[in-house]
Amino acid sequence: MSLLSHFCRRIRLTGPISVAELMQDVISDPKHGYYPQAARIGHKGDFITAPEITPLFGEMIAAWSLLYWQRSKHPPQLHFTELGPGKGTLMRDIIDTVGIIGPAFFGKPPKLSASLVEISEQFIAEQEQLLCGSVRDHITPEQIFSDANYLSRAGLHKTRFKWYSMLDHVPNDKPSVYVLNEFLDALNVHQYVKTELIGWVEIMVDVAEGKDELRYTTYKTGRSTALDQDEELAELPVGAHVERSPQTDRIVQTLGNRIRETGGTALIIDYGEDAISSELTFRAFKDHQQVNPLEDIGLCDLTADVNFRQLKKSVSEVGGVVAHGPITQSSFLTQMGIGERFRQLYSQVPEEKQDSVIHSHNFLCSPEEMGDRFKVMCITRDDEPVPFCFEPS
Repeated sequence: MSLLSHFCRRIRLTGPISVAELMQDVISDPKHGYYPQAARIGHKGDFITAPEITPLFGEMIAAWSLLYWQRSKHPPQLHFTELGPGKGTLMRDIIDTVGIIGPAFFGKPPKLSASLVEISEQFIAEQEQLLCGSVRDHITPEQIFSDANYLSRAGLHKTRFKWYSMLDHVPNDKPSVYVLNEFLDALNVHQYVKTELIGWVEIMVDVAEGKDELRYTTYKTGRSTALDQDEELAELPVGAHVERSPQTDRIVQTLGNRIRETGGTALIIDYGEDAISSELTFRAFKDHQQVNPLEDIGLCDLTADVNFRQLKKSVSEVGGVVAHGPITQSSFLTQMGIGERFRQLYSQVPEEKQDSVIHSHNFLCSPEEMGDRFKVMCITRDDEPVPFCFEPS
């Protein structure tokens, strides 16, 4: 049974579902979900991420992590935890950079380990090949969802890599640099609209009359008293929309609790705004084109903007930790010296590749591309120094 047939049958039996329920099943269903089965990253895929543009992106994150580690006086034993590592490109670039320049920070090669939180069979194999040089055994969905640590191997720079299906399965027994690059935007969101008669109501997904097509509805939708009581939303006019992601709030608070207990930091990089938004951002991408998220169910990347204002609020509720930023991706990368690295690279490549170097820099840093649209935020203990790039100007 296809996901579309599954949703149509389910809705006819039990009634409309939330956008969040749709996203959850489309993204993570073991048999038909987009990430377990169909996700495609890169120029020939549905979307592209910064690590696929240039390894210099990973270099900057590695250098920032080393500066943080040194400044926080942690021992030379670096542990990285990446949520949603995709093809493994970013983790490879981070580990490779730390392995090369780490001795300059610590006087000796640092001991490296990494945890990868992943549920896609396809991506697990690509990550294992890239980080460990081979794919030892095929990992089945049954192993992914039943074994807490379903894969463990040594790889690049003698790093011990371990794979987990969820963050809660990753042991919290050492400080870690948590890396979330374009991860939170894939988590499910609830959508609401402000009505004149009853206030905030949730937008749901229903089945069209007489055919297997999905549509949005607010028919028979209950009132959201939580949003009605939110003072920040009181001034928004009738017809305004908001999105909320309790799943994102839970993950960010889990990160905050882990950092408070054992130390480390979380670096969050994603598209979104640090402000109250009255627009809906839930959308789908296929072959780099925006498409209707209620069509081609399971074959498109579903996404929604990250609400950094809400992230900071969630972190503040943890206690003992603090959120820094967000700042723009352009500001973060520029402060880390990516401009100089691009200039070095430009002078080293053949003339026919120099335009590609310029394009990569512009794609990451230009305000018209990823530079301002993407934001960077980090979480640390509240008794630690403010991390580099996030100091008040």
